Amino acid sequence: MSTVEELTWDDLRRTIEDLLHAWLNEVGGERVDTYIVGIGRVQHLVSWVVIDGVRDSADVDYEVTRLMDRLRAAQVLPGWGAWTWCRLWMDASDGVLHQECDWMREPVFSRASGDVRPGPGDCWSELERYPRDDEFIPDWLRRGYEAELKRRERNARRREARRRKREQERGD
Repeated sequence: MSTVEELTWDDLRRTIEDLLHAWLNEVGGERVDTYIVGIGRVQHLVSWVVIDGVRDSADVDYEVTRLMDRLRAAQVLPGWGAWTWCRLWMDASDGVLHQECDWMREPVFSRASGDVRPGPGDCWSELERYPRDDEFIPDWLRRGYEAELKRRERNARRREARRRKREQERGD
């Protein structure tokens, strides 16, 4: 089998589908739902499984989740960039992997300390990594990117001012 990096989108989907279905049958699950949020280089994945009619958090096998982690990069659309929210689900009865994605939704990372929204550096990283046409940049992403751009420009001016000051002190 090819390495994960060499898989096409269809191969990746098919492999996730096969491994997830096997895992679902192994744990006696009826259904699994996985939610993924991502921005830049950061992703968070949460899965839920239904067993005997009871929904509980799921610890899906690493072999499956490491492939799920590749979906965002594999599904980049020219001009649209990468999705920032995704839901995958499968019913054990049919073993078919379903997916819905959103390219405009602001990702919210749930932590024990509360929900965390992307910062300006995250927004910068997202657009550098996955460029978008102007019409496909949501307001929250644009605001974050512009804030980071201003910060970087301000830091560049400070560095230049310090460099000039050092040169003057040396008499250059």
